[in-house]
Amino acid sequence: MNEPQHDLDAGARVAYTPRRGKATAPPLTGTVAGAPVFDRYTSETWIPVQPDGSAADTEPALVRRGDILEFEAGG
Repeated sequence: MNEPQHDLDAGARVAYTPRRGKATAPPLTGTVAGAPVFDRYTSETWIPVQPDGSAADTEPALVRRGDILEFEAGG
């Protein structure tokens, strides 16, 4: 089952929680860098996000769909 993620297409701006263990850290921001990836073994949808301030040739971070706090559609 691969649920559509039309709200999180490439280019969308997102705010997301940092990796687990940093509960008091402020949210991070970035730009969706590609199509969501559904992991059928864990039932998690992962969103590739290029974090703000990272170099253009840096691999996007994979962020759990549930860790995205807010988004603004890309244009």
